[in-house]
Amino acid sequence: MAWLMKYLSPVKWRLLLLLVLLLASTGMQLFNPQVVQRFIDTAAEGGTLERLLFLAGLFLVVAFSNQLIVVAVSYLGNDVSWRATNRLRGDLLLHCLRLDMKFHNEKTPGEMIERIDGDVTSVSNFFAMFIVQVIGSFVLLTGILGFMFTVNVPIALVMTLFTLLSILFMVVIRNWGVNSSKQEREASASLFGLIEERIAGIEDVQGNGNVGYVMNRYFKLMRTVFLKGRRAWMMRVIPWNTTVVLFALAVTAVLLLGVRYYFAGEISLGTLFLIYQYTQMLNDPIEQLGDQVQEFQKAKSGMLRSRELLSLHSDIAGGEEDVLPEGALELEFDNVNFSYTEEKPVLQNITFRVKPGERLGIIGRTGSGKSSLSRVLLRLYNIDSGVIRVGGIDITSMKLPALYRRVGMVTQDVQLFDGSLRDNLTLFNGEITDAEILETTERLGLRHWIDAQPEGLDTHLSSGGSSLSAGEAQLFALTRVFLTEPSLVILDEPSSRLDAATESLLQGAVDQLMSRSTGVIIAHRLATLEQVDKIMVLGNGRMLEFGERTALAEDPGSHYARLLMTGREEELA
Repeated sequence: MAWLMKYLSPVKWRLLLLLVLLLASTGMQLFNPQVVQRFIDTAAEGGTLERLLFLAGLFLVVAFSNQLIVVAVSYLGNDVSWRATNRLRGDLLLHCLRLDMKFHNEKTPGEMIERIDGDVTSVSNFFAMFIVQVIGSFVLLTGILGFMFTVNVPIALVMTLFTLLSILFMVVIRNWGVNSSKQEREASASLFGLIEERIAGIEDVQGNGNVGYVMNRYFKLMRTVFLKGRRAWMMRVIPWNTTVVLFALAVTAVLLLGVRYYFAGEISLGTLFLIYQYTQMLNDPIEQLGDQVQEFQKAKSGMLRSRELLSLHSDIAGGEEDVLPEGALELEFDNVNFSYTEEKPVLQNITFRVKPGERLGIIGRTGSGKSSLSRVLLRLYNIDSGVIRVGGIDITSMKLPALYRRVGMVTQDVQLFDGSLRDNLTLFNGEITDAEILETTERLGLRHWIDAQPEGLDTHLSSGGSSLSAGEAQLFALTRVFLTEPSLVILDEPSSRLDAATESLLQGAVDQLMSRSTGVIIAHRLATLEQVDKIMVLGNGRMLEFGERTALAEDPGSHYARLLMTGREEELA
């Protein structure tokens, strides 16, 4: 409850208003049967027409007013629930964004959507009806039973016994279906993960004729969802079935007693109707409580899964250092070892130093550790041992935002967001002016493309990058880095998606950027490294070679020289 109150406390005044409306609605529900009772007794006693019309009008006014309040209660209940659970969704998303890459590599986007939105939706549905139905039901039950004790004590005792037995049973079994509901949510998350994974890889699925295999996996997961969902539903409906049996017994006993007292002349016809009406009204809150026990089981499974997610912690922890030296930054790896899993080392004993303003070119076969080197430099992963220093400072002692402000990276895969061209270039940084954007894109050769757009920088781009060619997307990523003016730049295959003409155009802009920063360029094309100062050759996670580019090029025995002599760039693939 303390965890739930964290999200309910910001809407406490709306909750208070909701409770006031609930009390008003409950009072009207209790009042109207008494109006009917007086109407019946007045008619039976030969009362005046004016009196009957007054009671009938009063009934209609109260019923209409109650319906208006019911609408307001329903709206306010949903408003409260969505305000509270949207904060939970936001906390879950923010928490996931702060978790390290190890976590994200283990989870598919489809599964994460289900964890962040699907689980919380069940909590939201519970919140929306819990306050309205559970609290309202208890208030109504209390009012009905309290008034019945003023009418007929034996009948009131029967109704009270039925109510207590129903509530006691629901309390005892309230957790029976939680585990089943949790397993149902997990199965649903796996299904969403499969759907997202296959849609993302639709080209491979269609191109290789794997549609049948995908559908087979889909049907197997759907069967799992069905079986677990059926079991969860069967566990959740037990409270409802139990209350139906108890209510049938209670109604039979109450009506028998009521008819007996009526024929004995102890109660009037109107009072008999009142007893019958209150007995029927008693069933509604009991059924609502049974329904909410089902919703509680689904909501609790969602809450447990949400708390499990929030309890996870990133292995990447920032330090206290917030300031780096001005200008281009020195880069140093000191005996760095890294692996994604214990069984397979990725980087082994990597030691090198790049002075401020120098450019380091890194080459090696696929899987040699080139991209992993850049990832540990940005602290996307923790290294197993050794030290990485930027500007002479151990990166583990730095605050992560301070590191990212001064270190920029262009990856092979460019992510575009749903928004304007301006927002995609600045990554939603409003402090960067249009003049800065246009000046930078002019240097990169992207200005002509912007000018050709119907709305210039206000042109809307869709997420995923379908509106850009591969080369344009790569230039986009470079522009983003240029606009942040970093002191250390990592270019991971910067020309992998560019043709020769575009690459030549890009080289001049890269030279301008590197003139005021330290550069690390990971490349397959040897031509990309003609302007670097130092070369590193990686192989199987080890540093096979490191030194001045000119010296290595002139040394016939070096790996780099042999590559230049043979011109066989395919050896790097």
